[in-house]
Amino acid sequence: MNIRHIVYGCLMGAALISSVSCKDFLVEDPKGQFTTANFLNSVEEVDMAVCAIYSRVRWSQCSTDPVGMAWQGDDITTNPGSNKGKYANIDAFRPVNTDATVTAAWQMRYALIKACNYVINYIDEAPVEQKEKDIAKGQGLYWRAYSHFLLVREFGPVPVVTDLQPDYDQEPASIEAVYDRIVKDLTEAIRILPTDYRNSTQYTNPRSMYDANIYITRQAAQATLCAVYMAMAGYPLNKGAEYYGYAAEQAKAVIDGVKSGEYEYELLENIGQVYSFATPELNYNNETVVGINFTDAFSWSEPSSFALSYLFESLGGWGDAWGEYKFWQDYPEGKRKETFYFQKFVEGNDRNEKDPQTGKYNLIDWWETTECHPMFTIYSINYEDERSADGVFDCTKPVFGNDGISSMRSRVIRYAEVLLWYAESQARADGTPNDLAYECINRVRNRAGCDPIPAGLSGEEFAEAAMKEHGWEVAGNFCGLVTRRSDMLRMNLLKDSFDYRKRNPTVVIEGIEMKEPVTITGNWTVGETEYFPYPSNDSSLDPNLRK
Repeated sequence: MNIRHIVYGCLMGAALISSVSCKDFLVEDPKGQFTTANFLNSVEEVDMAVCAIYSRVRWSQCSTDPVGMAWQGDDITTNPGSNKGKYANIDAFRPVNTDATVTAAWQMRYALIKACNYVINYIDEAPVEQKEKDIAKGQGLYWRAYSHFLLVREFGPVPVVTDLQPDYDQEPASIEAVYDRIVKDLTEAIRILPTDYRNSTQYTNPRSMYDANIYITRQAAQATLCAVYMAMAGYPLNKGAEYYGYAAEQAKAVIDGVKSGEYEYELLENIGQVYSFATPELNYNNETVVGINFTDAFSWSEPSSFALSYLFESLGGWGDAWGEYKFWQDYPEGKRKETFYFQKFVEGNDRNEKDPQTGKYNLIDWWETTECHPMFTIYSINYEDERSADGVFDCTKPVFGNDGISSMRSRVIRYAEVLLWYAESQARADGTPNDLAYECINRVRNRAGCDPIPAGLSGEEFAEAAMKEHGWEVAGNFCGLVTRRSDMLRMNLLKDSFDYRKRNPTVVIEGIEMKEPVTITGNWTVGETEYFPYPSNDSSLDPNLRK
């Protein structure tokens, strides 16, 4: 593996000492590496090393490039023209090894892994309390597992990196070997991590903010291990019911912890507040199990561009992600659909274009926009003087477009997902849903404005309903650990989506005939079409990374 692209000096020096970003991945300067001889000599320096991890975490989601694989799902499409070729290529199942999305996913994941390895490999020698060692090492183990989990679902077989010294000839590990490392890291993190940081205000890094845990806790790692076991149960490893049982155990541990009051998570009553960042308190709500912070509370700032990524170009945004027709058409009606998708648009998104007679904005439907596609409301926010008291976004008012929102939190895992993961996993493991599985799925459906799941379903019927429910719940959220595309990979449904989009049948909405403008050609190749190619910079130098 050519890890010359993951620069130690740039990574540690810039992340720990300044806000300079790592630009030249082809230069490696061993003199820039820290060792325990000159670092990790106090709790403050350990805190700085964890700070470096979180800097890399934020860079891994500071734009849509590193999360581009979500476009392969059946919920998201994009503009076939403009400058959206890199997203259109993924949507059409033909990503190119020079695309920024492919390169960013690879480089950002391994840069984060290297920051984690520094802490994991050196923390035991630091002269600090064992509690502080466990917290630091737990962060490293978690985010290393997170990165490998993303990589193995994006690229298939990938190098597993656990050392600081690069191995330029390292071969990709098998998919199963990658998962074995992920499980090992998360299991150890669960063993050593605490459950709460909300009294840890004495440290430079904010381990908690607005009554929400920011650092990874035991329960966050348990929820993540649930998702990992579910992925292992399905395609491509197909480990089946046994691993769904392991997943259900992890999800139930989280649910039991919430019910006992030990864990802080909740299912928000108002679904409109789930993605809200109108106020810090809503932004840092405790439905978020794992979040990624973009806040100047740290000593550096990497803003997020997600608000503009969703907003159509014709409305002043970037329009990276559009909603697909069929998914929108099949989406269950109710509060959730009305919340997660725009129901109306302010024409031109112009604050100065009010009707002179009524004093209200001129509203249009999505099929009247230039893009003529559904649009997600995720991370949309109104102008400050027009925000509602409850912080819920109002699509009948203009969207505040900002290309750098640095006081927000992206949702990687939400508690609603944990409830649905338990419901699905328990039904697939035991063959029939139990009372808790029904309780979990119906709590989510009730908030969404949907009727309860009927009693008496078979295990397979119930599990399929729970899996679909998860798709509705995370629709469009390319930040998620388990996106709609992730579920489709696990259930081996991506080829079905490929075949459907290749046929590209006409969808009729409001009497208008519509076809997706991003077209699919070619044939499906198992083990290749569903994954990214290795990026050209690395594969050109290392024959082990050539497919």
